[in-house]
Amino acid sequence: ARRRAGSGPAVKITRPSVVCELCPRRQGAFVEVQCTVATKKARWVHVGCAKWQGMNYVDIEKKDKIEDLTALKEHFKVQNVACCLCKSSIGALHPCRAHGSHGCDKWLHLTCARSLGKCSVQHGENCEGFYDPDAIDHPPWTLACPEHSEIDPKSLEEEDEEEGKNNFLTPEQLVAIAASYPPEPIPPKPFNRMNHTERKEYWSDPENLTEFFDKVMSSLDGAKCVVCEHPADPIIDKRCDKCGIFSHADCADPARGDGATCLTCRFAEENANNSRHYEEPRCHMCSHPNASGGPLVRSYAKPASMKVWKGKTIQLQRSIFGKNKFCHALCGMWNPNCEIQNKELQDTIIECTYVVMANGKDHVSRQHRCILCGIHTGCKVDCCVQGCIAPGGTRNPAKFHVTCARQAGFEVSSEIDMSVKCFRHSSCEFVFRARLEDMKEIELSRFSSKTFKASTPMSWGHAASLFHAAVNILRTLGWAWRWAEWWVENGDNWEPLIEPGQVEAEMTDEELRKVHSDPNSRAEDARRCRLAAFGAALRNRDYDKEAGDDREPLERALMAVISTRSLAGPLKKREVEFFVTWLALAYRSKSPILGFGDDKAPMAMDGFCVYQDENASPKFELSPKWPLPGKAMPHKGVFEPPVNEPDDYLMAPVSVSPVRKSKKKGKKKKKMNSDDEIMEVSLEDDVDGGAI
Repeated sequence: ARRRAGSGPAVKITRPSVVCELCPRRQGAFVEVQCTVATKKARWVHVGCAKWQGMNYVDIEKKDKIEDLTALKEHFKVQNVACCLCKSSIGALHPCRAHGSHGCDKWLHLTCARSLGKCSVQHGENCEGFYDPDAIDHPPWTLACPEHSEIDPKSLEEEDEEEGKNNFLTPEQLVAIAASYPPEPIPPKPFNRMNHTERKEYWSDPENLTEFFDKVMSSLDGAKCVVCEHPADPIIDKRCDKCGIFSHADCADPARGDGATCLTCRFAEENANNSRHYEEPRCHMCSHPNASGGPLVRSYAKPASMKVWKGKTIQLQRSIFGKNKFCHALCGMWNPNCEIQNKELQDTIIECTYVVMANGKDHVSRQHRCILCGIHTGCKVDCCVQGCIAPGGTRNPAKFHVTCARQAGFEVSSEIDMSVKCFRHSSCEFVFRARLEDMKEIELSRFSSKTFKASTPMSWGHAASLFHAAVNILRTLGWAWRWAEWWVENGDNWEPLIEPGQVEAEMTDEELRKVHSDPNSRAEDARRCRLAAFGAALRNRDYDKEAGDDREPLERALMAVISTRSLAGPLKKREVEFFVTWLALAYRSKSPILGFGDDKAPMAMDGFCVYQDENASPKFELSPKWPLPGKAMPHKGVFEPPVNEPDDYLMAPVSVSPVRKSKKKGKKKKKMNSDDEIMEVSLEDDVDGGAI
């Protein structure tokens, strides 16, 4: 190529070293090989070598990849044969065509036979198509060794003399080429034979991590139904083959029978082509996406009178009273004012008549905020504990969307009473520390011991169990921006686990693993580990914004949280590292069950969802003014230098009371939005005197 004078030296173009998986020759036309674990380092093959071994293209239209060659290569390793020309056992070989008729036991590489020139090679096709077997001298796709070839070596010498060059290679040259062939890449050790260090190295490779997530996220070992949270039975249960969400058929979708496709995916598949009238199934009782809120079921509601809707067919269909309406199984089944119609092998239907207002747009609980997301819309339920008073309230119990409660780690019981409890009243097994201890028991179960043995290999099933437990724990941490205030104020309901034969009254606090704390010490702990800020960063997947932040910075932030004794309990260093490793993996998986990033639920932009300072910045978002938790190196131990960021710890809670009309105040300040919904634009009407 030309270049301008004075433009500097020519750039030397280097080509990547490409070798054929089936022979030692490096010249010729190559095609990529389908990638698998066993072919990560050598992924090319001669087109001719692949054709002669009967291999196929992965996509016959594109013709850009040949199917995996691992099984073919393993077959020839077992045969223990070598090429009679290059003396190597590389790749795959062909027997001399005199193998049957004359008992020749020689094997050859196709390219070695062609390079030597003395071997008879009969191709089976050319650029115009396949040869007619009756029109060629030998059977197609066969070759002969020099001893049984009809080619005269003298004719090759005469040809070289006429052209003045050597067109063919000598046996010595073929042996030298084979000797320079790079060694076969060592197959990676199977995951179930790796120790802790090897697993860490395995996870550091993005391709390995993708393989790992594919296996554990599709496995039902350790998975829990997203509706009842009871364990899956890998033998009979199935994930949805479209969205991957797992729920028992009996819990939400009896109509699917032995099939795997959930109702949401079936409805979309059956109706998506009707683009004019099709609406994506959505829950009308909450704002959570389908993936994080769980499976949808059908719902319906009857208007008190059809006279109001006379002549308003379109408005009726768009309302909650219309056809093809859905709600999350959680939202409908756990609402005491809804009725479940569940017939064998038919779609579960939730009757929502008593929770829908007459206008068909709102729910009767619209006047109340969800104490988690702060949103008025949707259908809320009460904490079932008698005498519960919402934080910042005066008489009403805590109210929340059931899907918000499940995501935040509240007790959503699937027992007969189908009860839901707030953070303050949730039972011990739903406490953050108890969830960690349950995950620890999963790990210890493979040792039959009470101490961690990190070097011990683990099965894929055990890895899946740990992964699913980590996802459920990390999901609750994504709501720490909200529940951190309640934990600081009231602590939690953790109780020590008493082993058989132990008497609690005779045990010391150290033996019971108790950690004493008070609101002031917990506030200091929450600030030191940046608990609320970490929850906000998780929710918005802030560790994805800069390359590498989901590695060391994320792990440092997790280390700080898990090392906080008042929150996670007294843990040994090895135990902390164990939790950090698996919770970080759960984050990197981007599982929709986490409810992070694109799968997160919307939040209110006022009231208790913002800080009580002059900026009123959202609690659920990490301000650009504040560094990402874990970004800075630890100042002392595992905690980063103090960050001057706002918090509402130990402050009087913002009122969660509903908006009421004031008889003393002036005009009502209301406006109509595009959906004709009344939106409050003034906070003066709150009779309790607090911001909303």
